[in-house]
Amino acid sequence: MRRPRYTPSWHSKRKSSWLRNTLLLIFIGLPLLLILAELIARGALLATGTTQLEPNKTVAIAQSYAFKLQDANGNSYPGLPDSGRLKVRRSPLLGYELIPSQSSDYWQINDQGFRQDSSVPIEKPAGEIRIFLVGGSTAFTNMAEKNQKALAFKIEKLINDRVRAQNNNPEKFKPKETPYFADQIEAMRALPPRIRDGSYRVIAAAVPGYTSGNELALLSQKVSAYSPNALIILDGYEDLRSPSSQPAHEIGNIDQLLRDPIAQYRQHQSQQFGNWINSFYLVKAWQKWIVPADTATFSSDYQIFSAEQFSKDPKELQKRIDRYVYNTKQMTKLAGDIPTLIVLQPEITGKKKALTKEEQGILKSLGNEYSDRVTNAYNVAEKTLSSQFPNTKFINFYQLFQSSNQQAFIDPIHLTEAANDTVAQKLYESIEQAFSVQPAPNSINSDITPQSVPTPQPTPTPEPAKPTSPPASLSETLQRVQGQ
Repeated sequence: MRRPRYTPSWHSKRKSSWLRNTLLLIFIGLPLLLILAELIARGALLATGTTQLEPNKTVAIAQSYAFKLQDANGNSYPGLPDSGRLKVRRSPLLGYELIPSQSSDYWQINDQGFRQDSSVPIEKPAGEIRIFLVGGSTAFTNMAEKNQKALAFKIEKLINDRVRAQNNNPEKFKPKETPYFADQIEAMRALPPRIRDGSYRVIAAAVPGYTSGNELALLSQKVSAYSPNALIILDGYEDLRSPSSQPAHEIGNIDQLLRDPIAQYRQHQSQQFGNWINSFYLVKAWQKWIVPADTATFSSDYQIFSAEQFSKDPKELQKRIDRYVYNTKQMTKLAGDIPTLIVLQPEITGKKKALTKEEQGILKSLGNEYSDRVTNAYNVAEKTLSSQFPNTKFINFYQLFQSSNQQAFIDPIHLTEAANDTVAQKLYESIEQAFSVQPAPNSINSDITPQSVPTPQPTPTPEPAKPTSPPASLSETLQRVQGQ
């Protein structure tokens, strides 16, 4: 019979002591090591003169365009996402609006809530011609690296360059007065028309996530006060994916917060802990160089795309399109006689024939169901819009990039800088026609009418009827505007 092996007591004590020391080393040494690494990371960063460690540029830009919903006192709502940089607040008249006088490394919002570098006075300076650009995030130019790369600024530069060109080289454009001789008149007809002289200002009044309902309220309650000379409405996508039961887009699920405050408090605590963890430089370094954070981490609802947002029910789809058409008609009615350009914004499924590798990846991540639903929605919308606006300029940009071999989209609706240049050029070419002027007849050939583009005379926007009392909510605002 085999005897049991004898283990000295000092051996077991030695083993337990080693285990205890190992655990102490882990529980005490590891936090100390992390603290030391954190201090080294902060010291190294300060030594380079940098005070922050931002994520990679793409994520940083996406985060800067994500919403940070705040209350009237500038505080975030507990339990609601607060990692974005673009500050917004709830508005009883507009649903929500950009908080004035804020800026980031990639955009600047002026004191009126417009994406402008400076204030826009109510009283229009002499010689200034104002064009307002309204719409959602595509019109706002999400992911642009600065204001000067946004659509409004690009259009403004193009049209002011045109004014300078016709003033510096008048011989290349139709003259201000009809010439005397037949051969000169014939040569004149081959020249491009002049546009109205003045200082053109294109004002970006777009707000990410806005639907036509928000834009209608914005035009009625805000834009019309600035006496626009022309209006560009670049939208459509948000209306197609927004349920027909919603007259406009609102943010911040306050109703859910009130129904279940305990769940919201827990979510708030979890969010606070996550923010605390993300404040460490080691975590920031990990997210920047080791495992980069995804742009979806900081995305607002308008930056999240899925097939489920687009209805496969033909009746529901038609209701959404009818809502869009109705609101757009009300906007053209409010605009009165000023030129209005209605543009159905581009979307990635309109470029299926010439997708780049990056765009193929975007479309693949969205799935076939998304492509089918969006393609159908845009086709139905285009047929309805083209038949509903015979007297108003309507342009369909859905397939604007279908023949382009260069990357145009960085997600389903937001564009690269080169693609924004193309959109700006197309919008400029369309809007400049509204300001074309005919040569004046001279005293000898006063009976000769040159064949040039007719000139609509821009007139101040008629002020909307003033209600006896201000509207109290977005729904009441829309009801009053639609009833005018």
